[in-house]
Amino acid sequence: MSTQEEARKVMAKSRQHSENRQQNMLSRAESDIEQSSQSKIEVESRKLIVKQRKHDRHLRNSLLSRSEAEVNHNA
Repeated sequence: MSTQEEARKVMAKSRQHSENRQQNMLSRAESDIEQSSQSKIEVESRKLIVKQRKHDRHLRNSLLSRSEAEVNHNA
């Protein structure tokens, strides 16, 4: 095998290694972004659930207060 052929093989392996490294970095970055987005979605979901529960509690208390007032008024 000539020196040029060996040099081509070494260059090809080096290029392939570099491409694999870039692909791995891209995959990791995509995974990190996906996990970050998922975490943000979960946090927002929790906030909305808490807000909805507070609203439901307020409606229930308002309804109870009105019912009590009506019962007391009619009694």
